[in-house]
This record gives sequence, C-alpha cells and structure tokens, in this order.
Amino acid sequence: MTTAPTPVAAPVTGPPLLEPPLQRLVMAQLEELPEALTGQGPPRRVLVAAASKYESTTEIAQAIAKVLGERGFDANAAEIDPSVQVEGFDAFVIGSAVYSGHWLQPARWFVQSHAAVLSTHPVWLFSSGPVGEPPMTDEDPVDVTAIAEATLAREHKVFPGRLEHSRLSIAEQALVVALRAPEGDFRDWDAIRSWAEGIADALNAAGPATTTGTISLE
Repeated sequence: MTTAPTPVAAPVTGPPLLEPPLQRLVMAQLEELPEALTGQGPPRRVLVAAASKYESTTEIAQAIAKVLGERGFDANAAEIDPSVQVEGFDAFVIGSAVYSGHWLQPARWFVQSHAAVLSTHPVWLFSSGPVGEPPMTDEDPVDVTAIAEATLAREHKVFPGRLEHSRLSIAEQALVVALRAPEGDFRDWDAIRSWAEGIADALNAAGPATTTGTISLE
C-alpha cells in the first residue's frame, strides 16, 4: 500500500515592511546622509577669527578662510568681538596682531571665554606683527604659551605684518621710531596660503574625534 506524499507547507510570509518603491526611496536617503550625521569624515565648518587693530591681521584671516573655502570647507572669517560665537564649528583658526610681544586683549578674552569648546576641537593659532625684510624678530617674538595650552593648539605660526606710520597713534609712532621699525607691507601671501593648505590637509586627514581636556588661562 502506498501513501500519498505529505504536502509541503508553503513558507509563512508577511507583507514587506515597506513597499518596494518606498523602500528604495528610504535607502537612497540613508545613503545621502551627510558625513557629519553619520559620524564619518573630516570636520567641515571652520571659524577663522582674528583680532586686528589696523585690518592687516583681519585680511590674513580672510585669506586663510578663502583657501579653506577653495578646498571645500565652510570657512567663516570673523573679526573677534563679543558677538562671535563658537558653537556649530568643527575647527578653529585664531589669530591676533602682536604688540610688545603679546596678543591683543580681545583675542586673549576670546580664548579665555571659549577655552572649554576650543580645547575639544582642532585649533591653529597665528600671529601677525614682525616687519622688515627679513622681519625684525626676537628669539621668541610672541608669547602665546598660555593661549596654546588653553586651546591645546596644534600649531602657532608667526607671519610678518604691515606697518603704516600714518595710521598709528602718537605714542605708537614714537615707539616704532625708537625701535627703528621699517614702514611697509611685509605680509607673505604665499606663506599664508601654504599654511592654510596645510590646515586643510590636516583636517581632511582627520576624523571627527577631538581632543578632550582644558587648561585655564592665567
């Protein structure tokens, strides 16, 4: 006696979680999520902030931001004042004109006020001040030790500046005469561009992870 084969039950299936057209749309949107949201890729928003007395250092900051913009970054150049905010930026380039070997007070206040944020993001520092050809510099022309420690800065770069006697106060004119400081624009735009390109290269090579820890300014 032969028995009929046991019928094989059809696999139990339910409706797809998403209809195929909608599923394809969702997958396409996921693939297009910005790198910043997925936690991958380098920082993209950069604040280039500078304190300047006679616009020379501001123009250097603008040149740096322009180079970063050409390299694909959303770079904003800003002159430091109490309205400048640091939220929403992934990296920072901070600079100041230099007088008597020190940054201008607004730049020092800016760092002190925002050290907690700056020290957890990539930071580069630059100073503008020495003049002459070659620039008149001491062995250590700018004291940024406390600023570099507070921001955990990756590098500090000193650029030659610009000196126009007609724009100086009487006291400043007396000082530059005493120091025999030459008049003229000694800014090296090729060096500025090269440095900015190095920052772009470093940011492109870096992931979103940042350094932690802060050191307070004295």
